[in-house]
Amino acid sequence: MLARRILLPLSWIYALGAWLHAAAYRWRIRSTYQPEIASVSIGNLHLGGTGKTPLSLWIMEQLHQRIEPVYYLSRGYGRKTRELREVTLEDEPLDVGDEALMVRQHFGHSNDIRVFVANQRAEALKTMGKVGAVILDDAFQHRGVNAALQILVCPFGQWYTQDHVVPVGRLREHPSAALRAHAVVVTRCPGPVDPLTRLDIRKTLQLSPEQDLFCSWERYGEPQPQWGAEPWESIKPDKAIALCGIGQPQVFLAGVRRLVPMADAFVLADHEPFSKSVVQSIAQKCREREISIIVTTKKDRARMGTKPKAWSEFRVYVLPHEIVLDQDGPRLLKWLQQEWKAHGFRVPLQL
Repeated sequence: MLARRILLPLSWIYALGAWLHAAAYRWRIRSTYQPEIASVSIGNLHLGGTGKTPLSLWIMEQLHQRIEPVYYLSRGYGRKTRELREVTLEDEPLDVGDEALMVRQHFGHSNDIRVFVANQRAEALKTMGKVGAVILDDAFQHRGVNAALQILVCPFGQWYTQDHVVPVGRLREHPSAALRAHAVVVTRCPGPVDPLTRLDIRKTLQLSPEQDLFCSWERYGEPQPQWGAEPWESIKPDKAIALCGIGQPQVFLAGVRRLVPMADAFVLADHEPFSKSVVQSIAQKCREREISIIVTTKKDRARMGTKPKAWSEFRVYVLPHEIVLDQDGPRLLKWLQQEWKAHGFRVPLQL
């Protein structure tokens, strides 16, 4: 309680800074770019790990089946470069960021999917023309671009209306900033959400009548072998290292432990590079515990690049997971089409 009282003034200062940043755009002290292509921003109020990227991938997959081209644009968090870049499969994570590289790897060589990273996102948007659609990942606080649609992501049970701005809580902005969103997607629900629970969520998040609500949960698949490892079903180990460097590791760890109940955790900071010392520490833990299996995430796999030499004796697997929207999926696509049309963009999704 004492620590919270000490930190509370810092939280107020942080919130004031965020408010002044937004006010500079509202008062037109700073300019905002309006994309000429149909755009949707996927963002959050929480600091990391809310499920933005899986939602972005789901939307991209659905759009890719119906229109072309589909663009993905992010800042490229964690990269050492600063210029506008189109991401290729040959890029290194330090050049483009692990999440952007993971998105590129997810869609392989598809020419209809284009992935960009840019510190100044307006610069990238100006190269895209007017055909297709663009997903702006983690852009809710990026006021330099005024996306046609704003989707706010909130994990189930981690309601931003019951949290505080950092450092007291985990919010980037005051909860009232959620009113900028056109829709809210609640991620990581325990399963399908009934109508009464939806009403409770709307009340808890204090959504306006104009804001739409969509609910989703996550589904894990069978671990995918990397670098020539045997298929998972042929080994079914009783021991493994669950390795991750993501925003909310407990979700991934629970997914691994559904398959390997006694899996040991090796948790890195979000986006932490796989330095030589980190790689050796992981190898040492595997040898100490007599473990030969490492299970990791898609994002961490993208950050690894090639298989570390220190892991030559270990088998590495990626635990795939996807977002499930069930009946909310078609409703979300219909909402995108209608809202884009209301903003003057004709995106024929053929629903």
